[in-house]
Amino acid sequence: MFLFEQKLERYIEASKDLLAVEGIDEVLHYFRHDEYEMAFEGLLIELTNIRKYPSNFDYSEWKELGEHYRLDKEVVFDNSIWEKFIYWGKSYSGNSLN
Repeated sequence: MFLFEQKLERYIEASKDLLAVEGIDEVLHYFRHDEYEMAFEGLLIELTNIRKYPSNFDYSEWKELGEHYRLDKEVVFDNSIWEKFIYWGKSYSGNSLN
């Protein structure tokens, strides 16, 4: 597994306790089928919808991963997810772990 996929796997793990079972199951489905872009987009959708942050959230690292998967250029599920992610990420205060 490559570095970016390892990061994504860690982000999914850290988000499990925050998300509904259905949401995390969908994210894991795409991850297990090597659809990493779709898995990360799904994870961003779930987290931005509930406005919570996993304990390992680092905006610049998450942004780098999104750019690696080209979510700033092309998405599948939500055409405005990149803008939502930017707003959500920049709203992170650092002391809001859930």
